[in-house]
Amino acid sequence: MALKQMDALAALREAAGEVIEASLCEIQGSWLALVRTQDGKRLAFAAKGENALSALWKDVEKEADVKDVHVSVMALNANNAALVRRYVKWTAPTACGTKGASIGFSDWLGEADAVVAELFGKRQLKPVLVDFTTEDSEALQRYFVQAVDTATWGVLEEGYKEGYGANAAGLKTEEEIVKALLYGYSMIGFDCSDKIDLGIEKLSDEAVDKRFEQFNETFRVAVHASYLNAEFKVGSSKITFTENQLHRIVLEYGEAIMHIQFIYNSYLKNTPWDIDFELDLSKPGKVLTPQEHYLIGNELQRNGIKLSSICLDPLKDAEAVNDNLQLHCEIADTFGYRLSFKNADIAMNDTAAAMKYLKGKVHFKMNNILWMSAIELAKALDAELFGKLCAACGCEAAADAADRALVLGYRKALNPKEEGNVAADMKAFLEAHHAEYTAAIKENVAAKLKNI
Repeated sequence: MALKQMDALAALREAAGEVIEASLCEIQGSWLALVRTQDGKRLAFAAKGENALSALWKDVEKEADVKDVHVSVMALNANNAALVRRYVKWTAPTACGTKGASIGFSDWLGEADAVVAELFGKRQLKPVLVDFTTEDSEALQRYFVQAVDTATWGVLEEGYKEGYGANAAGLKTEEEIVKALLYGYSMIGFDCSDKIDLGIEKLSDEAVDKRFEQFNETFRVAVHASYLNAEFKVGSSKITFTENQLHRIVLEYGEAIMHIQFIYNSYLKNTPWDIDFELDLSKPGKVLTPQEHYLIGNELQRNGIKLSSICLDPLKDAEAVNDNLQLHCEIADTFGYRLSFKNADIAMNDTAAAMKYLKGKVHFKMNNILWMSAIELAKALDAELFGKLCAACGCEAAADAADRALVLGYRKALNPKEEGNVAADMKAFLEAHHAEYTAAIKENVAAKLKNI
């Protein structure tokens, strides 16, 4: 029997506590909401009569009957988050696709919830509320499922129904990809940099040609026929290849291209839901040339690999992002995928130019802005904590809150296994100053969005 909203709300208030009304939603004739109790936030479920969902919740802490309405109050755990994503569709991450713009965020401590979501309500931008890597998980001792669960609860609390994404980035193994899919991530960021042979760049032209000659003749002829003695139009520009240049690219990226095809065909080609497949080609000390980018994009498209984006990191490859930005954007547009820029909030010179060149089809990763907001707040309100943070990152106590060492030192400062880490202290500080942290995040993110 369907339960009226008014009756459900009254029962939830009486049995569970203060209802966060933006989270109130109907599922299968019953009602679900987040509530504030003396022990913190909890999930509450109100149903009338028999309801199959009642038996699925885990860690039920309280049950009560208010007239003919049965109320269950549960912990915010992984099982319950997964159920919420399953039955309240707008709380589950969804793919961004290749047509519009999106902004990614990384919440290292899980204290930012989804407070940035409301800034996207009237914009043609999609928030990606989770951008989490394997390295982050290991350093912060925070699992991928925890990151997506935090976003789920945050979106539910905000009542944000416009859609958001979640990116499991920097994945290198098949096991990591399978886990990310099981956890409901909407974007798979595959890092194939280990398959790029940088040793080729140190070889002489003669050595490169000799190595290329080891391929069978049929392959060599096909490669030459595909790329030599031709001009490839990309936007207002043209790409050409010299013979030695082509040989180097094939030797350097050949294994990576083959591995990408294997991963895509094995795990991502036939998923029952839309998945964004992002490819990370950034590698320290390696500048991605337009010719390399073109050949990779062309070969993947030719083999039926549907890329959503290629990720570049201005911190690792400033030349590709800043000096050859237009050309890389035109190559991406030619092959129908977006470009994604990591650390765009601290290392990208001109986000507006990227929006222009990519015709609005771009993903900016503001990986650091939530953490920078936390650093600024600590400096303003807790000098002792800020001093500990600086010490953990190897900075002077008088450092600016935007100091690169502070901003990028989070893996050490927030690693529970590192001596002198401030993970617990920062988490407690942000919980105690939640309102101020929320305001700082909104102000800083809004300022960035004005330039996009």
